[in-house]
Amino acid sequence: MARSLTILAIVFAVATARVTKSESPKEILAQVNKDSFGNSILSVLQLQLATGGPVGEIQILLNNIASQLNGDQKKADKVHESDTVAFEKIIADLEQEIAYHQSQIVALSNLRDSTTEALGEAESEVRVVTSDIANNEKSFADESATRQSQHETWVRKDAEHVDQMDAIDEASKIVQHLQAGVAFAQLKSRFEKVQAKLMESKHALFKPLINALTQLASKVDNKSIIKILELLAQIRQQLVASRASLLATEERQAANWEVQSSHLQEEHKRLVERKAFLENSIVQFKVTIQEAVEDLEDQTLFLEDAEDSLSIQERWAAEQESQYEAQTFEREQQLEVVERLQEVLTQKLSAASEFLQVREEVF
Repeated sequence: MARSLTILAIVFAVATARVTKSESPKEILAQVNKDSFGNSILSVLQLQLATGGPVGEIQILLNNIASQLNGDQKKADKVHESDTVAFEKIIADLEQEIAYHQSQIVALSNLRDSTTEALGEAESEVRVVTSDIANNEKSFADESATRQSQHETWVRKDAEHVDQMDAIDEASKIVQHLQAGVAFAQLKSRFEKVQAKLMESKHALFKPLINALTQLASKVDNKSIIKILELLAQIRQQLVASRASLLATEERQAANWEVQSSHLQEEHKRLVERKAFLENSIVQFKVTIQEAVEDLEDQTLFLEDAEDSLSIQERWAAEQESQYEAQTFEREQQLEVVERLQEVLTQKLSAASEFLQVREEVF
């Protein structure tokens, strides 16, 4: 057991020594000899050789060490390969996440800007529509007042025509009674009322009739009666035609107002609905802008976190790669030393013995 530990110590001492291809076996052993621990080990090896100890045990252990170094390197390669695959997956995921957050930031920025523009347009339009509604309501009120005035004028004039026609009819009856021989004195009261009513109208149409009736009051004759009856018939015919004309005008104005008021009401309804739509859109635009701003802040933070994570992963990968390369290089150096020592122990044992003999003489 002690011999195995001694041989193993020799191997580790040699493995820690850095050598080059150009070094001779003596030079290799001389380099090991420079180390205090290596010096002690060579002393043990020298004693073992001097007592006839088997060199084969050293060779076996060196083979085991070389196998272990190769095995460790394969394990390290496998771990490195696995870590590299995992790292590449992490990096790809982070880069995909970063690209996603960047695209979201662009989309949210565009949404915020376009919605802000739409909000300005909606607010401007709602002011115009509000003004249009006020103008529409004013127009409706003005036109409604005008129509009401027209209707009231027609009602007044129609009533005047009815009164005038009644007066004409009453006058015709009185004149017909006179024509039938009724004494004027019996009809005087009715005659004066009719005459007064006709005179109140101050209508130029009645002036000839009033003059004729005044003459009839002073002198009743058949010729005058016939003339007055003809005049009464003409005046009544004109009143009927005038009333019919006024009625036609009233109906036309009423029909026009019905169409106009319908258009104004439809326009008012459209404007009110448009305003309601715009006001609702403005509320939605403001909500959308607020949400876009908040989401934009979140996506910016997510992007920063992803970029930080990527930076950390890249640094970690670089450190792992550097460590892997350093350990690989160290194993390669150790394996080279082991191989060189194997060469010394198997093929050039005489040189090793000569070195140890000279070393014994010197030390």
